[in-house]
Amino acid sequence: MITNNPRVYGEYKGRFPVEYHEGAGQEEILRMARDAIHLGAKLLLHPMMGRIRPNETPYKSVLLDLDAQKTSFLSVQIIEDSIAQTDKLLNHAQQKTYSDSILVDLQYLDLQLLASGLAELR
Repeated sequence: MITNNPRVYGEYKGRFPVEYHEGAGQEEILRMARDAIHLGAKLLLHPMMGRIRPNETPYKSVLLDLDAQKTSFLSVQIIEDSIAQTDKLLNHAQQKTYSDSILVDLQYLDLQLLASGLAELR
């Protein structure tokens, strides 16, 4: 798991390997995931799940299978498309500033999307 969400990190750090990157932007998280995919990891959940647009939240969490040991073309395609979509939306939208209470809500939303995806995987 690669995330910039402190709530995701707090929830899953003891149960899964979690790379937490405080202050990293969504594009950075996606690029880190892309690098892991090129080294053989596989996407387990679509990084753009939940219909939350990148310009609507600063948080991104990506779930990967690090034991796949073979580069998945589908994972490469999905992560590259996700990076392109994120770049397009973030570069063509005004940067938002969020209050602390809104950030807490956005952290929770990202956590719930991840939890929902994990439940489906099981």
